[in-house]
Amino acid sequence: MKKLLLPALCLFSAQALAGDVIEMSTRDMSGKELSRMISFTEADRSRMDQTGVDGSSSVIFLDDQFLVLDHAQKNFVVMDDAMLEGIGAQINDAMKELEAQLAELPPEQREMAEQMMRAQMGGMGMTPHIPVLEIRQLGPGRWQSYDCSLAEMLEDGTKIQEICSVAYAEVSGSGELRDSFMRMASVLNKLYDAIPFSGSGLRNPMEMLNELDGFPVRAVEFENGKPVRETVLESTREQDIDPDIFSAPPDYARVDPFAR
Repeated sequence: MKKLLLPALCLFSAQALAGDVIEMSTRDMSGKELSRMISFTEADRSRMDQTGVDGSSSVIFLDDQFLVLDHAQKNFVVMDDAMLEGIGAQINDAMKELEAQLAELPPEQREMAEQMMRAQMGGMGMTPHIPVLEIRQLGPGRWQSYDCSLAEMLEDGTKIQEICSVAYAEVSGSGELRDSFMRMASVLNKLYDAIPFSGSGLRNPMEMLNELDGFPVRAVEFENGKPVRETVLESTREQDIDPDIFSAPPDYARVDPFAR
């Protein structure tokens, strides 16, 4: 019996370990809240709950797959290797079919069709325009009690965000959330690799987190050079997390996005 005591205590301790909860909100520049995100993170899994004027949804990440929950419809989609490969195959097939149809048109009609597609769909069936995203460091800054590193995100040379990041050690649980995002990024890369225009500069946004000097505690969005929204860190805490939140509720139906 004594030999079993230590393993039993270790097992109990592992089950009792707290997870990390991070709460962030997005609001307009007048202070009106537009949406709220709460993340629950443990060593090998995470969940993000998003609520806003358009409803609520959740994303659960479990090692190598996503569960995307639609709470209004009470259903969920599983995004795993098979689904991502299927999405890539469908995009490739659709573009090949479109190009074959264009090839059958007389030159004048084909040129007209291509011009319409460039205007309406960003070049579907041709080489599309992929916005160039880059992060540029601005130097030190401060927000509330945080000394932070400021950076700006540019899209085709136009500023779309200004981000205040602090060392991960200053925000409890942020390192674990970052690690979860990086695992998500590796899964999403399979989709990026499968689509035909992935070599045109398309970037995985989750991987871009590595270009920031820490965890974003405030991000201001810009439109036409003016700030319009900000996402800010509201709170962090450690707490015991119910393991059931890392699975779909039993009354939610699994949806096959490829079903006809």
